[in-house]
Amino acid sequence: MMILILAVAGAVGAVLRLTADHYLPRRGILVANTLGSFVAGVTAGALSGVALDLWVTGVAGALTTFSTVSVSTARDALSGRFAAAVGCWAAHLALGMLAVGVGLSLGLRWS
Repeated sequence: MMILILAVAGAVGAVLRLTADHYLPRRGILVANTLGSFVAGVTAGALSGVALDLWVTGVAGALTTFSTVSVSTARDALSGRFAAAVGCWAAHLALGMLAVGVGLSLGLRWS
């Protein structure tokens, strides 16, 4: 049963990521990664056990994507757009860390 619930949580995250990428071209993955980091932070601060696993691994894990950022960055670098490649990683790392920090702070207050 746990695997089924995790699969549904992952499906929710994946659909949210695809939706963000579709409706926010060139920025959707950044939005998805930032939102996923925030969700992971809130749940890490507020939940534990199975609920934490479902939210962080299922929803946030499927919502965020390392591989898509890697492909996008590699394409920029191979096209000679090195500043865009570095800027992409900088934005994802900075916003992700900020979002998880804010989320964790909020989650700890709610718990």
